[in-house]
Amino acid sequence: MAACCLQQEVPTEVRVIGWLGCAAVVAPSERGAVASDEVPVDESSETGEGSMDDADPADAAALIDLSFPSELACGATATALVTLENTGQATWTRADGYKLGAIGDEDPLLDTSDVRVWLEDDEQVASGERWTFNVPLRAPDAPTDAWTDWQMVHEHVAWFGDSFGLSVPVTCDEANDEEADETDAPLPLPDMAWVVDEVAADHPDWLADSCQDDGGTWQFLDEVVDRLRLYDDRWGYNWKRGVVGDPSQDVVDYHYGSGDHEGSEEVYILDVIVGHCGDSPSPGYTDQTQATADAGTIGIWTGRGRF
Repeated sequence: MAACCLQQEVPTEVRVIGWLGCAAVVAPSERGAVASDEVPVDESSETGEGSMDDADPADAAALIDLSFPSELACGATATALVTLENTGQATWTRADGYKLGAIGDEDPLLDTSDVRVWLEDDEQVASGERWTFNVPLRAPDAPTDAWTDWQMVHEHVAWFGDSFGLSVPVTCDEANDEEADETDAPLPLPDMAWVVDEVAADHPDWLADSCQDDGGTWQFLDEVVDRLRLYDDRWGYNWKRGVVGDPSQDVVDYHYGSGDHEGSEEVYILDVIVGHCGDSPSPGYTDQTQATADAGTIGIWTGRGRF
């Protein structure tokens, strides 16, 4: 979740009906216009026009989590993460026109001319499943409080599900404008603890057998990493204490910086097995990044030769 205050100021025309962290959940009447013919659509999809009133009852979505920068420097870029659950009956696919849409077909922080964030070509999000969209951001060149708001759209059919928005302050240091333009804001740490819990529930035997010092296997940690990477390929393994060739057996890394993932020290370090090599290991999601720095050591991202 973005590190910002729980209840922000919102535009006067927006009626808030709830909050998820610092994101305002918006009343249905403000959830957006009909998907427009001017909006790019997948040429393989056959879509028709519609309105909010025409929403297929099979289309529904719930906001689960989102990570936006708490602030941005003028001209800086970042990537926001939005996790939604398919609470309807229809399966979301790119070919059928399911996308995350910028409400009003515009957004002050969107770093692309396309006002939709698309699913992968072969991705299918069935009822009850979750998907995390990566939203590319670029701050304006002037200071402002940028209101960014989003909702799922079944292109040329209807907008549907939770509509949500939040304000991201954009600040400029005139003395360092050129430097700010070249600096990417670190990505916030997404809350994906539910993935670790899910793997532990599906494979308790793998968790119990995860201590390789006692003859265990990589199965549990591999499955955690593989499922996390379904949502964001910034997830990977950790070279313990920065020693290349010595992978942590109970830790995953999230690369928050720019550039290549492999070998990056710009990582969040997450302990995902509590009591590893103890009598009763359990799933966890403990951020050890600061503790690692306080100990005078580092983490380094690696795919461990798997990707």
